[in-house]
Amino acid sequence: MSNHPIGHIERGTIVELAMIPLFSGLAESDLRALLGEARTETHADGFVLFAKGDPADRFFVVLDGHVELFIDEGGRRSVLEVAKRPAVLGEAGMFVDGRYPNAARVVGHAKLLVVPSAPFLTVLDENFDLARRMLGSMAMRLRGLVGHIAELKLKSTAQRLAGFLLGLTAKTEGAAVVRFPYDKRLAAENLGMTAESLSRALLRLGEHGVESRADNVVAIADLAVLRTFCIEEGE
Repeated sequence: MSNHPIGHIERGTIVELAMIPLFSGLAESDLRALLGEARTETHADGFVLFAKGDPADRFFVVLDGHVELFIDEGGRRSVLEVAKRPAVLGEAGMFVDGRYPNAARVVGHAKLLVVPSAPFLTVLDENFDLARRMLGSMAMRLRGLVGHIAELKLKSTAQRLAGFLLGLTAKTEGAAVVRFPYDKRLAAENLGMTAESLSRALLRLGEHGVESRADNVVAIADLAVLRTFCIEEGE
């Protein structure tokens, strides 16, 4: 793990933070004042950020990498989300009962902004615009989770996997080669299926120009064809 106080971070990182919706539009001086007690931290795979029920004395902004949010009840783990930049994590606990409602661990690696709750809440009390931004950030994540649940209920396993693969490339047309950003088991859990179901879904997508290769690489022959399959009804 490596960590650095925000006050000693180079201006490039400040510019990076200013591009995150929660902090966009804030002047550099305001951002430094707001995050005076925050730190950037880099963690390796498997590092636990917090467990369910822990005091929510800080929240996190994902700057790079992935973080798995999950609930572990009676030895059974349920994946809620695999978050990536610019997700804000753990903020809900600050506004409810002061404890995290779920657990979080790093997947692969992650660079995070870690913000202590107490001084940040003090600033929120004095800054309506920032409070509105925080509510907007929470609403965006809630909308994303609702959409994720809808896909789990309305789409076939192959369609859900197709949508996941499409989200791994910035291209909108033609062919593309993508790579699973984390292991396929976790990808399957995030998509509401087993690893075996994911393998079968990959085979099914072969009919639509998808080829599974070594090292978690997937080749897509035509993004438009795959996108059409992803939104078709009755699959």
